[in-house]
Amino acid sequence: MIMMALNPSDNTICCFVGKGLFRLVTISDSIWRQYGFQKADNLDFSSVCWLNGDRILAGTMDGRIVIVENGELIAVYNVKTMMDFDPKNRIKAPLDVVPLPKESNQRMDIRCCIPIKIGLIFVFGDSCVYYYEKTNHRYKRRNEFLKQSDSNLNALDSDRPMHNIETLSISPKYQKMICVTRRSQLFWAPLAEIPDTSLNALNIVYFKSLGEDLHHGGISSLSTCKWKPIFITCGKIDHTIRVWNYLNCSLLLSQQYQEDVFSVSLHPSGLYSVAAFTGKVEFQLVHTNGLKAWREFAVTSCNLTEFSTSGHMFALANLFDVDVYCSVKFEKRFTFKGHSNTITAMVWASNDMKLVTCGEDGAIYEFNTRTGERDMDIVHPKTVYMDLAVSNDTNQIFPAAQDGRFKEINNQSVVRDIDLHQGPLDAIALSRSDLILFVAGQNGVVLSLMLPIMAEIKHKEFYMHNKNITKMCMTIDDSNLITCSTDGSICIWKIKDAEGKKVILNDQFAYSDDILVNASDLKNKIENIVELKMRVNELERESKYQITQLIKSKEQQIQELNNNHSIVMKILENKNTEITKKHMADKSRLEMELNLLKDSHAQELEELEANYNKKLLHEYEKYDILQKELIKTNSELEKDMNKSEFEQNEKLQKIVDQYNVRLDEKDENILKLKEQLIKDKQSMTDLMHKVEEDADREVLEKKANFVTKLRELKQINLNLRGELGSYKMKAKAASKEAEDLGGLIEKYEEDIAQLKVSVKNEEQTIIGLKKQIQVRDDIIEQKESRIFEEKLKMKDLEKQLLLAKENISELELTVEPLIMEIQEKQKTIENMESEMLDMTAVVKQMQLRISEQRDKLNACGLELAKKEQTIRDVNRVVKNIQVDIHSASEHYQNFAKLKDVVKDLFIKYGDTKTFGISKDEEHDTRMEFTRQRKFLEQSIIGLKKRVNVCAKKDDSYSKIMEENMILIDTINKLRQELKQNHKKYENLKSILKIKGSKNHTTTKQAKNNNLHKAITNLDTVEKTALGT
Repeated sequence: MIMMALNPSDNTICCFVGKGLFRLVTISDSIWRQYGFQKADNLDFSSVCWLNGDRILAGTMDGRIVIVENGELIAVYNVKTMMDFDPKNRIKAPLDVVPLPKESNQRMDIRCCIPIKIGLIFVFGDSCVYYYEKTNHRYKRRNEFLKQSDSNLNALDSDRPMHNIETLSISPKYQKMICVTRRSQLFWAPLAEIPDTSLNALNIVYFKSLGEDLHHGGISSLSTCKWKPIFITCGKIDHTIRVWNYLNCSLLLSQQYQEDVFSVSLHPSGLYSVAAFTGKVEFQLVHTNGLKAWREFAVTSCNLTEFSTSGHMFALANLFDVDVYCSVKFEKRFTFKGHSNTITAMVWASNDMKLVTCGEDGAIYEFNTRTGERDMDIVHPKTVYMDLAVSNDTNQIFPAAQDGRFKEINNQSVVRDIDLHQGPLDAIALSRSDLILFVAGQNGVVLSLMLPIMAEIKHKEFYMHNKNITKMCMTIDDSNLITCSTDGSICIWKIKDAEGKKVILNDQFAYSDDILVNASDLKNKIENIVELKMRVNELERESKYQITQLIKSKEQQIQELNNNHSIVMKILENKNTEITKKHMADKSRLEMELNLLKDSHAQELEELEANYNKKLLHEYEKYDILQKELIKTNSELEKDMNKSEFEQNEKLQKIVDQYNVRLDEKDENILKLKEQLIKDKQSMTDLMHKVEEDADREVLEKKANFVTKLRELKQINLNLRGELGSYKMKAKAASKEAEDLGGLIEKYEEDIAQLKVSVKNEEQTIIGLKKQIQVRDDIIEQKESRIFEEKLKMKDLEKQLLLAKENISELELTVEPLIMEIQEKQKTIENMESEMLDMTAVVKQMQLRISEQRDKLNACGLELAKKEQTIRDVNRVVKNIQVDIHSASEHYQNFAKLKDVVKDLFIKYGDTKTFGISKDEEHDTRMEFTRQRKFLEQSIIGLKKRVNVCAKKDDSYSKIMEENMILIDTINKLRQELKQNHKKYENLKSILKIKGSKNHTTTKQAKNNNLHKAITNLDTVEKTALGT
């Protein structure tokens, strides 16, 4: 048997088909029974389906279609020549239809028969699908769908080609059809599309790939770009290199090769690539229409290629060696050796100064690209490394090994080696921030780890692939992860919930959209654009001219239509007037006829009323007669009922008497049996007393006999009592049956009504309880989630407690040297205070001296005022003398008068005593003034010296005071932090409800006492500092 199909309208009928097998089977009473057409020895069926509940369509291996209706063979057709068919038409001798001859190795089997509302679809041969459209119970071929072969996969064809259609599926709205081939790709075709017969005379519609065209088989290499949102892949089996865009998930270009492609690497700019083939390595230019080979390198067995981080170098894994080339001059810079087996991964450092490699020999080497030497080697011969990830500073290395163990290598030593229990690890990827790590496990599982790793490794698992992952890579901004599998599938993951873990790019960063274009191609395209623009302009002119001509012709047609319309409207108006006149005449005629009919109907109604009244009187008389007859019959029935009741009562009484007699007899029999039992008991006791010592066996036998007899007697007694009870119950029931039937029925009805009400109430209560149960379940789930969250919070609080304890211990350690410093500062403050006291004494002495000098200055000021007054008087006298001399100068020619005037002046101002006294006083004042001036200058010089000395001392003191104030501020901050940490510690302690041992509590109390002492010491120090 190859296939079976159930009847869509009757699930007890089934059809089985196979090679030389056609069976219609129905089930009844759990037995399968065959019926209908069975002569299928020469027919090898490959598929079957039901067109409706009565009709079956089956396909054969040689391209014939068999139609069976109600178990009878109707027709057989050849699919190639069948353009349409009617499933109701019968054909004479349908088994005589011969299949068409096969062409060269062409399959002609019919598969995947799918009946739909609008027609029938099935697969013919390898890759051909026929669609027959249904119109009025007849099927007509509308389209032929064809899946084209893949020329690059012809080498993989076996008995079935790669484009062989395995299964079909139709959309619910019958708009699209999807097929599955041997490739790992879905293909689709539109059912509603009508092909252009001018271009395609055979009505052939080709299948298209659903989504982007994927690789067939494993993906051997993956590389991302830093300037553009693109990545490049190459396939092991399909020999293609494809460039993808990971932002819009689209395929940019695909290039096919006739040889194996082992590895491919993309330049950071996205404009160049390096691909490894059999016997050569190509440096390629990435154009929009494909990859152009620019330079070839003769490398015999290259399986890995990798551009450096900045792109100025690229590395090639040549068997067991690594060759480093310049990307500009294409010169070989270094050749690194050391591996003894195939190299599986190469990673450049972020500064391109180092190259880290790993291989199947279990070795990890670090090569210096400046000196060309090997800086590090880590060898584990029993492990096979498949991939590795290196941090930015190259201190941390995370290899992926086939033994399934996760290793972390830090500074050339294995820090962590743990089994993840995920099978072999195939690939690994590290973010540019060195904080996120992804590992590929068995069957395509992706593990996410957050760095740095604590004591216990915690990871999340993500599933998408069902085959092992071959390559894995992250984008430049750490926002996407790209994974490739052995089945050709590519998955682009969006990295979420990683705030603070991703790398932060420059604000000016933006993806480049520049591409490489060939100059000749660009010139041709520009020329084509110019020609197309000219052609468009010509077409526009032609279309404008045609539009103007169309407008003119249409205007003429509209004018003609308007004229014709006006003529037709006039004709219609004339006809309308004639019709209205006819209508009015018909209306008046009909009104006359209606009046006559109303009169005739009124007369007929009166006659009918009279007839009906007579008939009603006759019927009333009949009703009275029947009512009297009913009364008579009721009275007779009552008499019969009374008689029957009396007879039944007599019969019941007789039955009761008979039962009572039988009961009395039974009672007498029971009394006799009891007496007999008493006698038997006495005899048995006598016998037992006699034979107690020497006949235990006989006693046991007699006991057994006695027990059996007792059981029989008790059973008889019980049966008799049961019969008595049954007889009594029957008597009572017979007497009360007639009375209680009506009451019982009413009670039953009431009980049923009550039961219904109670059932409804119980159903409502059940519904309410279910709702309450649901609410409680939701509450329980919420509570459980809260409990889980609280547990997590408790864990966080425990961590905070530990941190707080550590902070407190650190603060205790920091407070002790501060206290020592404060004590030293107190000593220095005391010394400063003593010096300040000395300075205050000196200042007081200076103030006294300054007050004395001020008094002297005041005295000198008074003397100066007196001198100034005398000077004013002298000046006034001098002015008078000047005036007198000026007046005397008028007589300088008259000597006599001049002489008299001079005499008068001498008499007036020539007093010798006063002049001498004033002269002596002036001399004395001058001497005293000079003496005091010298003394004051000397005292001022001494005071300035002392002020300078005091200023120097005040500077040192002010510095010390400033340092003291800074220390006080730091002590205040430390004291506040201590108080806050102490509060946190107390709160955490109260939340967690820690109950430790006695020793533990004593140590905590001691710590708390030490903290309080430290706080009090700080307070006292601050108070003393502030007091000073």
